[in-house]
Amino acid sequence: MMVKYISFMIILGVSLLFTSCVYHFDLDEAEGIPKLVVYSYPGSGDTTVVCFSRSLPVTGKGEIVSGLTGTDVRLEVNGTPVGLLWTDKALPGVPAKSYYTVQRYEEGDRIRLTASAEGLETVSSVTTIPAPFPLNSVHMERKPSDPGTLQFQINFTDKASTVNYYAVTVKERTKYWRNGDSRVYYDEEYTAYMDWNDEPLLKVSAGLDEILIGDYTYYEQLYIWSDEKIQGKNYTLRLNKTYISDYETSIQGEVYTNRKQYKVCLYSLSEEFYHYLKSMSEQVNNKLGESELAPVRPTYTNVENGFGLVGGCRMMQTEWMDGVKE
Repeated sequence: MMVKYISFMIILGVSLLFTSCVYHFDLDEAEGIPKLVVYSYPGSGDTTVVCFSRSLPVTGKGEIVSGLTGTDVRLEVNGTPVGLLWTDKALPGVPAKSYYTVQRYEEGDRIRLTASAEGLETVSSVTTIPAPFPLNSVHMERKPSDPGTLQFQINFTDKASTVNYYAVTVKERTKYWRNGDSRVYYDEEYTAYMDWNDEPLLKVSAGLDEILIGDYTYYEQLYIWSDEKIQGKNYTLRLNKTYISDYETSIQGEVYTNRKQYKVCLYSLSEEFYHYLKSMSEQVNNKLGESELAPVRPTYTNVENGFGLVGGCRMMQTEWMDGVKE
């Protein structure tokens, strides 16, 4: 199946950017001092974006403002400085009020980011670019033992010489045709919730939360795993969802044909990125913490003296695939 590298998806750019106000702190240590927050995901595409904001401690007032200007920032690749540009307006793949550079990376490149802003402590962060996702094939079929289930089978071969971290998410699109008209009338796209009961790599024990509350939920439907149990092996990851065949809908006397399509997005993550996403999932599942029956779990950060994430990532995705026919 044809696969291609693309710019990092908005789900990881925008959604993670707006989590910048979530962090763990100690009231005795924070003393109301704001910190520099940085998010950057080098390796996710040809363009590296760096977004800054100023944190708002619990003792402070006001709102989180993204796109902090007047920041002195330095990006280095294997010790060599890389020039960064600033944009006030949004560009393709680049949000407004951010720094960016067009830079391709190789596996193992070491990225160091340092930044300072007036009134805030200088921050620094280091990450490493992982190898591309080692995909062999993606296959969809109706589960033989349960025809009402559509199963995605993702075959890959893990690299034995390194510790590797991965993630997958599935996009779902519904397209509508007016009967008698070959043109697509309307389509909608969203991230699909997947069932991983057939996938041991994704089964996570949430401890007491799991006993008292129920199933584990992955943050933003990003299903993450490490190669701890499959290091160096060929493996097929299995994800399920309810099978929906093409169907017809009548709206105000017009008949429309509805068809499902799917796209599988695959990520190879740095260790830092993996731990960040893991901490976000733990927060989503910390229902006891929300009820003050357990400590609130901290958000992982690899930004020294600040908050946020600088995480290496490689991403690929399939083309849109039509659902399996009956």
